[in-house]
Amino acid sequence: MKSRDGNRLFRLGLLSAGMVFLLIFVVFVLKSWKFYFHTKPKDWAVQKDRQETEEEGQGGRISSKNILLISSDAASEEIIQRQIEGVRAVLDGTEAHLDSFHVRPYSSDDERDATDFYADMNAYLQKKGIIYDGVLVGDDRSLSLLKQYKDSLFPDIPLIFFSIRDQELAKSVSKNSKMTGYYMFSYMKETLDLATALQVRAKSILAIYDNSYLGMEEGKEFLSLQDQFPDYRFEGINFSQLSREEFIQSIENLDEESILLYLYAGEDEDGNRYPRSQITKLLLSKVSTPLYGHAMDEEIPGFLGGRIVDYRLMAEDATLLLTEILSNRVKIEEQPVVEDSPGTLYVNYRVLTAYRLPGKKLPKACVIEGGIRDIWREYRDIIIIALLPFLSLFLFSLYFILSRMRSRNLFKILEDENDRLLYEQDQLAHKLRYDYLTELLNRQAALSNMEELLKNSKEFSCVLVDIDNLKELNELRGYETGDLYLSAVANRLKKMERDYGAVASRYGGDEFLIVFPRAILQEDSLEIKEIQAAFYRSITVSGETVYMKASGGVACSEGNANPKEVVMSAGIALSAAKTKGKNHFVFYTDELRYRKEKINQILKMVERAIQQNAFYMVYQPQVECKGRKIVGFESLLRIRNEACSPDQFIPVAEQYGYITKLGKIAVEQVVRQLARWKDEGRTLCPISINFSSYQIYDDDFVDFLLYQMERHGIPHEYVVLEITESILFEESKQTKAVFKRLVDEGIELHLDDFGTGYSSFAYLPYIPLNTVKMDKSIVDNFLSTNGDVVRNLISIVHDLGMVVIVEGVEEEWQYEKLVEYGCDRIQGYLFGGPVLATEIS
Repeated sequence: MKSRDGNRLFRLGLLSAGMVFLLIFVVFVLKSWKFYFHTKPKDWAVQKDRQETEEEGQGGRISSKNILLISSDAASEEIIQRQIEGVRAVLDGTEAHLDSFHVRPYSSDDERDATDFYADMNAYLQKKGIIYDGVLVGDDRSLSLLKQYKDSLFPDIPLIFFSIRDQELAKSVSKNSKMTGYYMFSYMKETLDLATALQVRAKSILAIYDNSYLGMEEGKEFLSLQDQFPDYRFEGINFSQLSREEFIQSIENLDEESILLYLYAGEDEDGNRYPRSQITKLLLSKVSTPLYGHAMDEEIPGFLGGRIVDYRLMAEDATLLLTEILSNRVKIEEQPVVEDSPGTLYVNYRVLTAYRLPGKKLPKACVIEGGIRDIWREYRDIIIIALLPFLSLFLFSLYFILSRMRSRNLFKILEDENDRLLYEQDQLAHKLRYDYLTELLNRQAALSNMEELLKNSKEFSCVLVDIDNLKELNELRGYETGDLYLSAVANRLKKMERDYGAVASRYGGDEFLIVFPRAILQEDSLEIKEIQAAFYRSITVSGETVYMKASGGVACSEGNANPKEVVMSAGIALSAAKTKGKNHFVFYTDELRYRKEKINQILKMVERAIQQNAFYMVYQPQVECKGRKIVGFESLLRIRNEACSPDQFIPVAEQYGYITKLGKIAVEQVVRQLARWKDEGRTLCPISINFSSYQIYDDDFVDFLLYQMERHGIPHEYVVLEITESILFEESKQTKAVFKRLVDEGIELHLDDFGTGYSSFAYLPYIPLNTVKMDKSIVDNFLSTNGDVVRNLISIVHDLGMVVIVEGVEEEWQYEKLVEYGCDRIQGYLFGGPVLATEIS
């Protein structure tokens, strides 16, 4: 009885304590609310007026001004991003227009660099066609290049510089009355004082820099400080004079007797460029001594400390000065060069503690980041207030839990329920990671686990396999048959996982990804043969054997590629395998990527040209041999303002399904041109339009062609379709039906490029052709050396009752020979190349 009463009193005590804590929280909230809203309305107006005045001072006085920011940093660099943020903080809300010019890297010859910069700057200004009202310069190199060319490039306009580390350079350029600004005070000694105070056992100080302008300048400044630290050995590590491996060797054996200062390094001896995030990650993964930074734009995770410079604020100060000058409130001639280097010296408490360095020796001006004591000191009141409701909630929860856990049955129910939830969680996690049919990893799990799988494997290979005829198998035999095949493939791949340590996954419906850690596959590798055997297998359905095929792409990494990029490379190789006619395995090369990127560029060009209506037609005359009279034209499609030939964009359009659209564009433009000539009273000649084999399956092409001719009143004999030999090999009902209807409507069919393919006369009777066009290659290869070949070809075509047109005739003797051999018509540059319709007289 006493025990039960004691438990009840304990629960009531928990409930009472929770209510007390909750009441304290409510009191704190009400007091905070009163304090926050304690400001009187008259103070609101004062604050609003002050804010509006400040905003007006920051940029409201200028309008419609063009300002140019010049920097040697690439647009992706963190420093230039901070500077642009500072400039825009002042200019946003005004009508001022901001452009930025990024000075590209030049040679190490200063005179040549200046000449190249002047040429680049002139070209940029001419291209932009903008007259700038003011110029901002954000680094030493840009300022030194502008020093001698300011008056010729930007005459009589103010130039404000900032973030300049060379004080002498800043003062020398200010002799120009239209140039002034701010320079930075160097705090490198301050950082070294911090480092030597913390690392009392250090005997040497090493600085990392490279051969860039900024790197060399900071390296010189570092070495100049040696006299102020006579007890230490100074040494520079020039990243640009070392390979990646040599650089790693120079830093990975450093111990507590070395102080390591990172200045600036972005390019190694082999010309490989590293963004700051990558070089700092490399440093932190290799060194065993604290790292210090100099003139950083932000705190770098993992660095012990150093000077952080507020580049954004410096850019704001310079922009504010420029706006004051442009609004005529101050004169640039009266503005002296002054020092402006806002920032703080910071130390990361977590790193300091990890290296067990004495925090008592930190300078007073040093800001400590990441310390638990700092967090508690700054947010103590908020943390206490925030914990009160949680503490109340905890006490309430504990009260209700104890109240309900008074019987053993409740414990048993909770345990059983927990086991059930854990089991369902495991099942759900399994379903999220594994494919339900093959029990292989799914696409998401494979990609997300790639880096973990390969963290100790610098060398690895990825094979992406696509089943060529799975769709046909599903359609003909049913999806159950396809599932049986996929399960059989998965079982073989699981065996490869055991035998080779590979990891297989179902990448898509009919795609599989197999990763081989620590292996570089070759074309004759046993692993490739095993994969082919896994997919090149037959399926027996109802006593009938079905043979399967697959295409694969293989990409390898030797330690310098991201795993997901290697998978993308395998995908590019797979696309190339399908292009070759499927049932192939192709290894990735840089040429494949280039070809893929080139195709993508052309594809975007075609899509853009369709959207912007940028396609137009040119016309090449066809001349009758005997009378040298123009009897027709061949129309050729071009893209306006693009240096891309039809040989490049037509195959891409065919491959990606745009050829039917281009075919209709060609028909519409040719028929319209015939209508214009008809309205002008000119004598019409037949115009031939190229017809791709892919257009055979464009069901409404013939209707569209006939509609255009009827709409513009053009007789059918003035439109000719030129087809290629590849259509002859597609002897299908669709092909026969399309060409029969065209011929029935009175539209002639010409066979184009005869001589470039199989050139078999056996195919010619298949389609009711009117004319055969012999390719230029026949003229080039046989006319001068074996003219009888050309004579016989012309004779055979004539015997079949067809007209002969020979392409590529460029010289008079070729024309005379073809006339002698009985050629009917000629097309070539001898009588004119492709021209616009307006150029045809």
